[in-house]
Amino acid sequence: DYVIRLPLDVVGKFITNETAIYAYAEKEFNKREKPLPELLNEESRLRYRVKSGDYLGKIANKYGVTVSQIKRWNGLRGVNLKIGQRLTIHPRNPSRSKTNVTPAKKTKTMLAAGTYNLYTVKNGDSLWSISQKFSGVTVQNLKNWNDISGKNLKPGTKLKIQKG
Repeated sequence: DYVIRLPLDVVGKFITNETAIYAYAEKEFNKREKPLPELLNEESRLRYRVKSGDYLGKIANKYGVTVSQIKRWNGLRGVNLKIGQRLTIHPRNPSRSKTNVTPAKKTKTMLAAGTYNLYTVKNGDSLWSISQKFSGVTVQNLKNWNDISGKNLKPGTKLKIQKG
């Protein structure tokens, strides 16, 4: 509900043509640009994780969309991206562009309490050097168990290591 203020001399004209005015307003509203139906299909949506060297133009080109679409879908104001940042993309051809993409719902390897040891990262440690200290542990295991996307570790961080 809205309140409308009109000059006294046009109130009569408005009341006489009220139905036509509202019909015209609805017609104009329906003419407005609507999102394309293929963009409303949730199955065509994917989550992209920004990697080193990525920029909006490169990502847009890869998926056949525009930079402005990526910005709109993700509420971005500028063009600066952060490594590890996740972007929602609605690719033009979803079947072609599923490579190197994190699914919208990523399954994470969780370790049950008591099935892991805690390792405190020391200065100079890398995922590789830590994986070498434990039999059967890979860099990818460390990333999955601790939800790590990059390779930078901070000393003092506690990592879960599955018990052998």
